[in-house]
Amino acid sequence: MIRVGQKGLTLIELLIAIAIFGLIAAGATALLSASLDANTQGDSRYWLYREGLMIMERLTNGVRSCTYLFIPNAHAPTRDILAFSGFVNEDNDFYFGDPLFPRIDEDPKKQMTDDDKSGIEGVDDDGDGQIDESGPNDDDEDGLVDEDPLDGVDNDGDGNIDEDTDDDANIAGMDDDGDGSVDEGDDKDDDEDGSVNEDQATVIVYSFDSGTNTLQASTPYNGQTAVLSTRVRAFQATWESPDCILITLTVTGDDGESVTFSEYVHIENTYQRIGKRVK
Repeated sequence: MIRVGQKGLTLIELLIAIAIFGLIAAGATALLSASLDANTQGDSRYWLYREGLMIMERLTNGVRSCTYLFIPNAHAPTRDILAFSGFVNEDNDFYFGDPLFPRIDEDPKKQMTDDDKSGIEGVDDDGDGQIDESGPNDDDEDGLVDEDPLDGVDNDGDGNIDEDTDDDANIAGMDDDGDGSVDEGDDKDDDEDGSVNEDQATVIVYSFDSGTNTLQASTPYNGQTAVLSTRVRAFQATWESPDCILITLTVTGDDGESVTFSEYVHIENTYQRIGKRVK
């Protein structure tokens, strides 16, 4: 019951108040929506950056510590393929007997990848548009066989070093296994451990498919393949010297935003294989 003299809101005042509250609510909703959108975009960009960074770390760390870089090379300096020797210690031996220093790829055959194909099976090693076009002992597909022995020198003048060795990769005049004897045993026993040709170059191949925006890693020696990302819009590895390459990667999110990574990487173990440096 309304008493005489009691004041309340008129209909007009009530409508005005409702309109004001409506404007405030609309503004708050728009602000909240914008904040949520910004947060979502920030999360998307963070995960995109994280994905690209993890791929780059995998590639650069692999190149940095590999024993052999196969692709890119001086034959075709810029490629959308990156291939280097993996880290399989097939005969389970170590420098100085220390498990922190495994001996990797130290006793290859004439055919460095041991796949009965010229170069890496199924891969255009020299970038001439042909695959496996030469004999199985032609590791760089240049038409020559075993022309670049393991000595840290560009013997065939093609800009690459030690890319097509024969099965005698023993370091002449050096006690390879640290047992006090020099150059003992078979000349094909490159690490002087009594076994011959038991540790091949187990290659890892990273390849880019622009049609599916996919970057994948494959290991031909066991036939395994793994997809690293389906967001890659560009991937390039550029050979600039025998022991340095530039890796460039662009990943793009569902919103069209892109992040590009670019890094030079130095192959620290280039000379490990000839006994000049161990990392």
